[in-house]
Amino acid sequence: MGRGLQLASGRVIALGRLLLAILFVAIVWSKADHVVIAPIRSSALLIAYGAFALLVALATWKSWWLDARLAGPAHAIDIALFTALVYFTEGDNNPFLTFSVFILLSAAFRWGWRATTLSAILLALLFVLSAVLPGIPAVKLQFSDFASGAGQLLILSVILIWFGVNQWRSAIRGEAADLLAEPSADSLPLENGLRAAMAAVRASRGAFVWASNPRKSIALLAEDGAITEVKPAVVPVPAPQPFLYDLREARALMRDTDGNLREFDPAEHVRSENASALVLSDGLAIPVVTDRGQGQMFLEEIRGLSTDHLLVGAEVSAAVASYIQRRALMKAAEENAESRSRLAIARDLHDSVVQFLAGAAFRLEAMKRSQASGRELTPELDELKELMLQEQSELRSFITALRSGSQIELAELAKDLQALANRLARQWHVQCSFSLEEKELMVPARLHLDAQQLVREAVANAVRHAGAKNVSIRLAGEEDGVTLDFINDGATYAKGPEGDRVPRSIKERVEAAGGDMEISRGMGVTRISVSLPLTRRAA
Repeated sequence: MGRGLQLASGRVIALGRLLLAILFVAIVWSKADHVVIAPIRSSALLIAYGAFALLVALATWKSWWLDARLAGPAHAIDIALFTALVYFTEGDNNPFLTFSVFILLSAAFRWGWRATTLSAILLALLFVLSAVLPGIPAVKLQFSDFASGAGQLLILSVILIWFGVNQWRSAIRGEAADLLAEPSADSLPLENGLRAAMAAVRASRGAFVWASNPRKSIALLAEDGAITEVKPAVVPVPAPQPFLYDLREARALMRDTDGNLREFDPAEHVRSENASALVLSDGLAIPVVTDRGQGQMFLEEIRGLSTDHLLVGAEVSAAVASYIQRRALMKAAEENAESRSRLAIARDLHDSVVQFLAGAAFRLEAMKRSQASGRELTPELDELKELMLQEQSELRSFITALRSGSQIELAELAKDLQALANRLARQWHVQCSFSLEEKELMVPARLHLDAQQLVREAVANAVRHAGAKNVSIRLAGEEDGVTLDFINDGATYAKGPEGDRVPRSIKERVEAAGGDMEISRGMGVTRISVSLPLTRRAA
């Protein structure tokens, strides 16, 4: 539907009332088949009602305040007219009975089904009362029942169609729905929420005052399609429900928990500092509250502003709050993932580069002592240089694996671990053997990295903290993961702060990979068994 047909409920009710009044006058003047008691009085009554309907339509067409204030009195006059029409009409085929449908629809869309039920009971009682009261002598008028009934049904059908198309559908559709779809990493939640709210109510101007904590607030102003941040955003105190406001007249309307309209001073929920900074006048205010913060939107220059927008505002409030909450949760998840990635990279660098440098320092210290005895150092320096080049190659492979995230065969992993074990043996001057239980299995790059770093850490810990001379590494593939066994002939590991004997660096890496670890001691050797799953467990 075009913008020209976007009418508020109050306007449609006022227009329907006026059209029905005109039709009723025509019915009385043209009636011939049925008896209308005192047609002159009936005509005068309907003409007066038509004038009243015209005045109400003119007064409320552009004023949501008068529409809300006159709704109750107009409804009472509608019920009184219905009672009079029933009283002044004789016969079972009463052409004015469908007027009750208009009255019930007005109550339903203004105040809900509770008011509709009360109105229906009242109409039924008044109808029965009017039927049993003594009437005035009847005067027969020619009249077409079909024409009167068709005219009334046509008008009521148009009203029902309008309500069905405009009132019983979500306001969050089209552009508003697109803006409040699943947030992306680079989305701007406050800006998108304000744009979506403006699109939902067709506002040309809007503002959003938001506070993420009691001391930090922000104010956004949307004008001419652009959103700018303005100062001074006073920490807002959102209203419990959306409300209409007119700051020039110092009046506002809000629905309470029972759906009834409540008048109040807008200063209760619109800070004067914000009103001045944002140049607010009249419009719709929508509170937005989440556990990440709270704020209030002010939407102005809304075509056909009416009490209908209070229901739309409640829907917009929930949708925008949900969007901001989802974006906050996504950002928290991203920050958590980034933190874990930084920790994993730091651990990888510690277990590779730092451990290699520690081993190189170990070799250099040994070469220093050898130099004092006049030993030739060139072969050892060449070997250390070769190890450094191999470490450089390993670091490049590590960076490539981080970028690719691909899978490799278990045999390829075993080949890399075999080469690593040989290099660690030369680096730490220990016997370092490697064996594999053959199995066709694909492992992810992340597990490949974890396995390499675990081998580095296990050998380094065995040499530096247990004084081991021999380290045996065994790799086995399982259906859902791989197992690494490290056996060394060193002394017992020193107990940690938690009373265990597990090297903390190894334990942290295994836990980060979602795996399990067991440590045992016997026959003069220490055995560490690590199980790594193919897929990481959910945190």
